[in-house]
Amino acid sequence: MADWRNVGNWHWKEKNCLGWAKTYLKKQLTGVAASGSGIDASVTSVGSVTGDVDLNVRKGRLLAIYDVEVKLEWTAQRGDDKLTGKITIPEVAHDTDAYVYEVTASKASAETLALRDFVRTQLTPQISKKLEQFTEDLKRENGSEMIIADDKPAEEAAAAAAADTQLAKDFKEGRSGAEVAVAQTQGATFGTVEVSQTPEFMCAAENLYATLTDPQRVAVWTRAPAEIKPEAGTKFRLFNGHIEGEILALVPGKRIEETWRVATWPAGHYSRVTIELEQLSNATRLSLKQSGVPLNEEDATKANWERYYWNSIKGSFG
Repeated sequence: MADWRNVGNWHWKEKNCLGWAKTYLKKQLTGVAASGSGIDASVTSVGSVTGDVDLNVRKGRLLAIYDVEVKLEWTAQRGDDKLTGKITIPEVAHDTDAYVYEVTASKASAETLALRDFVRTQLTPQISKKLEQFTEDLKRENGSEMIIADDKPAEEAAAAAAADTQLAKDFKEGRSGAEVAVAQTQGATFGTVEVSQTPEFMCAAENLYATLTDPQRVAVWTRAPAEIKPEAGTKFRLFNGHIEGEILALVPGKRIEETWRVATWPAGHYSRVTIELEQLSNATRLSLKQSGVPLNEEDATKANWERYYWNSIKGSFG
């Protein structure tokens, strides 16, 4: 029988794990060492771990969403030459394993240059190996109380759409009976139409709103870094710049107004998008109205909303 606390794991559940991450990283990274060419180097301490570390569960799927900056201290020695310094990792995040290491030393001299370079080339790869286990350990040690089994087959709960991160570029041109308007930009005149869609999502309206505006959640379903802020007057870029625009107005949990364009549209032309969220008894209905879509982009735009927004969100979060 399904647990009454969260039947079918329908509700979005979130757990802040930053405290756990600080303890975990200090334990895992302190003492990491490398030796070679007569040099011994090691991480002596973890200075700070700052940022966000969250676990989320939707429809039986446990999702790790995190982005932290980690600062370490190190020491290296060869014979009588000894050097100390710091390592900053600006971004340890759920969507990247290509870590950037900023290595600094307490002093710079010809005698100690080799020690600093050894830390950069030999010690940092050992740190990366430790970080590889972070996501799985985060889920294993913190997720057991978040997922509640129900009567549905495991395959159904774990199923996810494998959406491509690239926008579709080649769709059949045409329109489907919508009223045509006229737009002009940078000397070009062309017809425009309105696109409307009303998908439903098995989550609360406030969670769907966050999924559309929070940069960490957006990065999950776009499968790429997301440049977006839940603030009116800010610009956004998604799908590696294929989609861009500006957020015009926000009503948290209820409404999003923005300009929106695809990179291949006529230069300088933006459509206007209004998204309304309606909380139903067991779902949220999203009502999309988009005006100013170039006439020959109508079919592609409809397909892109469905494939790269709605289906990808459902595939990522259930």
